[in-house]
Amino acid sequence: MKPHQKGILLTGTGVLLISPDAAFIRLIGVPAMDLLFWRGTMVGLVMCLVILLRERGDLPAFIKRFSWAVVLAAAISVGLNFLFIVGITHTSAASALAILAATPLFAAVIGWLFLGERLSWFTWTAALAVLALIAGIAGEALAQSSGVGVVAALGASIALAAYFTVFRVYPDIRRLQVFAIAGAIGAMIAATLGTPFDFSPRQMSLTLVLTVLIMPVSTVLMTMGPRYLPAAEVSLLILLESVFGPLWVLFAVGEVPSPITIACGAAILVTVGWHAVMTGRRERRAGS
Repeated sequence: MKPHQKGILLTGTGVLLISPDAAFIRLIGVPAMDLLFWRGTMVGLVMCLVILLRERGDLPAFIKRFSWAVVLAAAISVGLNFLFIVGITHTSAASALAILAATPLFAAVIGWLFLGERLSWFTWTAALAVLALIAGIAGEALAQSSGVGVVAALGASIALAAYFTVFRVYPDIRRLQVFAIAGAIGAMIAATLGTPFDFSPRQMSLTLVLTVLIMPVSTVLMTMGPRYLPAAEVSLLILLESVFGPLWVLFAVGEVPSPITIACGAAILVTVGWHAVMTGRRERRAGS
């Protein structure tokens, strides 16, 4: 299998596996802090097991590569997870996932603000268009008294953009370290502020399926895949979650997005997809 095909297979499979995340959050139906505890605890434990299996012959050297950038990325990851759960539980899944699809554009703006990177005309155009569309989703959500979810989803998208930026600035960060540390931090905070053991058997079963099987496997695949793909293609594949996620929620709990949400969400997907295609063309011209 060629590296490009391998990258598409790994990344695409990872995105499709994580796409029911929003549906699981809705079906579990517990406060965000309680679910954060189990997402942190179980994913962290699974990642520690993976570290022991993969690095058993060179574990001291792996530990020595620990840095403050790992802690920064882990802290952002914890905030991202919390905001994502709040966004999914306090507004429609279609709204939250559409806003999350704008992450590549927020990452470009963060690079401009903090790293001095120049933005192309099509990035500015896409960013302004997406902000206008998010405003449309926010207006619809406020009319339905779900503005908190939109704000949280917007925060999650910006946090995810910051998370990707940290990895871009510090490419030598060991992602497994980040996942393990983020799990520990999230679990400790949630154990202090939440009541994570007040779950019914059904809720706990769904939680374990999500946190022990779906999240770790999809995370590993989505970490491996981008090594073989340009960033623009990764951005396009990640959009699959915003397409399939609302469908899973529709099948699971019967939630039908409003026409305005569908229209704005579809426009965001098209805009981000167009931006990824334009970025890919520019990268190919620069490399030729």
